[in-house]
Parts: sequence; C-alpha cells; structure tokens
Amino acid sequence: MIKQQLKDQEPIAYQSLLNALKNQKVAHSYLFSGEYNPLKIEAAYLLAQSIVEGKRDFACEECETCRRIRNNSYFDVIYVDGYAASIKKDDIENILDEFSRTSLESSGKKIYILANINNASTKVLNMILKFMEEPGNANTYGIFITDRKEDLLPTIVSRCQEVPFLTRDFSFLIEKYEEKGFDHTDAYLLASIFHNFDPDFDLNDQYYLSAKEYVYKTLDDLKDPRHLPLMFYKEFYTLFKDRDDFRKCVDHYLSIMICMINDALCNKSLNDSQYDAYLEMIRDYGAGTLLEIFVRARDKASLNAERKLLFDAISQEIISYS
Repeated sequence: MIKQQLKDQEPIAYQSLLNALKNQKVAHSYLFSGEYNPLKIEAAYLLAQSIVEGKRDFACEECETCRRIRNNSYFDVIYVDGYAASIKKDDIENILDEFSRTSLESSGKKIYILANINNASTKVLNMILKFMEEPGNANTYGIFITDRKEDLLPTIVSRCQEVPFLTRDFSFLIEKYEEKGFDHTDAYLLASIFHNFDPDFDLNDQYYLSAKEYVYKTLDDLKDPRHLPLMFYKEFYTLFKDRDDFRKCVDHYLSIMICMINDALCNKSLNDSQYDAYLEMIRDYGAGTLLEIFVRARDKASLNAERKLLFDAISQEIISYS
C-alpha cells in the first residue's frame, strides 16, 4: 500500500496530507518538492484517490475508483508526465478544455497532476499560473511535482501548499562532517539540513550553534510554554543585530526543528542521550501537531514573512495547543 510506504519513508509528507484530509482542509494546489523520488508520483495519485473518495483519511487504494485513477482511466483525473517529455501548451489546453465541461464522474471533483513541472517553458508555466488563479470550479485541484523548486516561477510556488519529500541517504555526508571534527549528532544535522558538504563550514559557526541551542530551549519550554514568548523576545531576537544574520539563524532553527520532529515521527535514535531525550519530548507533546506548526512557519519564512511575527505565532499556537 502506498500510504504505508509513504508513512514509513516520508513521515512529514504523510502527516501533512493526513492532517489536511482529517481536518477537511485540502488545498486546491499542492507542490510535491524534493530531489527525484518516484514516491512523489505515487503520493500524488494517492492524494487524488483520497480527494475523490472524500473521507477524512487516505483512500482505500483497492476499490474500482482507486484502481481507475491509478491506471489513468478515471475521466476527471488527468496526469501529464513531464519526465517523459516537456509539458506542452497542448497539454494545458487539454486540461482547460476537459475541466470546462461538466464532470463525467459522480464525485464532481476534477484533479490534474503535472509531474516534473519544471520541464515546461515559461509560456506554459504562465498558462498554468493563470489557470491556478482562475480555476472556475471549487472542486478543481492541482498537484505539481518538482525536483527543482528553485527553477519554478515564484508565483506558482507561493500559490501552492508545499509538501517536501526528504528521504535520502546522507551517510557519506555525515562521514565527511565527522572527518572535519563534528560529533555524530552535529554531522547528522548538518547533512540533513544542508543536503551537501561544505568544506569551509566552521566548527564554531554561530548561526548553526545558536539555532541548535534555541531549538533545544524551545523543546525544554514545551513543559511550560508560557515561557516561550519571553525566551524568544529577550534571548532569541537579540542574537544578531543584522537582519540578514538573524534571518539565516532562523532558517537554520526551522530546519533543525523540522528534522528533529521528523526523527521523532520515525522513532529514530542517534544513540545521543540528549538528542534522543528531546525526540521523546517531541513525541510526548505531539509530533504531528508540532510538525504542522513548524512546517507552516517554514512556509511563511520562505515567503519572507517577518521573523519576529513568525515566532509570536509559533508561541501562541504551542500555548493554545497545550
């Protein structure tokens, strides 16, 4: 079952989509991002099946409707393979034409999946953008798959709910950071949040060290989150006077936090008593809830939201949940 595979291999994507389905807050445009991973395509079909099935959970994957969607024989779900060939103007015009007509299926929901959306010209991307802005039907949904988000039109990215796919083998990167002198936990975090090896990265990098310190302080305050606003205001906000420096530290903070929540969801252990104790704290508090809070914050940060307002929102959401 794809949903079990998704839960095992991509817990962040799994939890994000499951929460949307349970809360009936499915977005009209999704962006499945991350390096090439065939599971992104399977997850897109699973989401389409779940939207059509209309339950507060993932689809069964076994009924006739689910099989038809996966086999591209369900009339109101259109899949365009941008890996096999570039996405053409004709492909988008076909979607526009089909979706302008009355639904042929009983659910009334129309879904289009564009795999490797990067493989399209700027003209075609602008056609897609226009359709996203004026779909003409509240029951229309788009699922975009990209291996290089940075190559997309920012306006397309901003109109999507991003679902990151993160599974990679970072063992060789961890070894390189360890050879440079980092302990295993720091080497693991650096490989996980940067996805590459920077030979010039300093053991005493203040952006990373400060970000990690305040991730741990945030988790310590989960026991009594009323202290969070004061901690952010009196300590975290005063770390760096330069706005760009503070922004860089915040971005590291969010990456480390999301990595740790992911590890908690996966029941990972680094055999580091401090790190593993924090993972247990995340699980005790509610990893799924924290994931929602911090992924939402990261998405806002990517749109250049004011960082201090971002942390005000984080504090209030954690306090409200507690």
